[in-house]
Amino acid sequence: MRCLHVVSAILAVGGLGFYLFCLTPAVRLLDDGFSESWLRLIRQRFGRLLWACIAGLTVSGLYNWVLSGSTYKEMGAFANALIGIKVLLALVLFAVVWVGSVGLLKPRVCQMINIHLAAVVILLAVILRYLRIEHLQSLAGGG
Repeated sequence: MRCLHVVSAILAVGGLGFYLFCLTPAVRLLDDGFSESWLRLIRQRFGRLLWACIAGLTVSGLYNWVLSGSTYKEMGAFANALIGIKVLLALVLFAVVWVGSVGLLKPRVCQMINIHLAAVVILLAVILRYLRIEHLQSLAGGG
C-alpha cells in the first residue's frame, strides 16, 4: 500500500508539474486553434490519470493511517496535528481538482494552487516519516 501511495503521488504531482511548467508554455508556441484543442485533449487524459491517482492516494492513505494510527497516538499531539493538517490539505487539493474539472476556476489557477498544496503535503509527509522513524527507534532503544 505504501508503494501505491508513493507511486500515485509521484504520478499526480510529477504530471502536474510537467503539464504546468513544460507542456503549457510549449503549446503556446503553436497555432491558437490547434493548441487549444490539443490542451483540451491532454487535460481530459491527464484528468483521468489524476482521478485514478486520487483514488489510489485515498485508499492507500486510509490503509496506512489505520495501520500507523496507534503510532501517531503514541507520538503525541504534535504528530496528530501534522497528520490532520496533511489530510485536510490533501482533501482541499482533491476539491480544487474537482473545481477545475467542472470549470469553476481556470485550469492554470487550479494547477498553481495544487502544485503549492502538493509541495506542503509532501513536506508534511517527510516530517511525519522522520518523526515516526525517530519514535520507533526510541522505543527500540536505538537512541
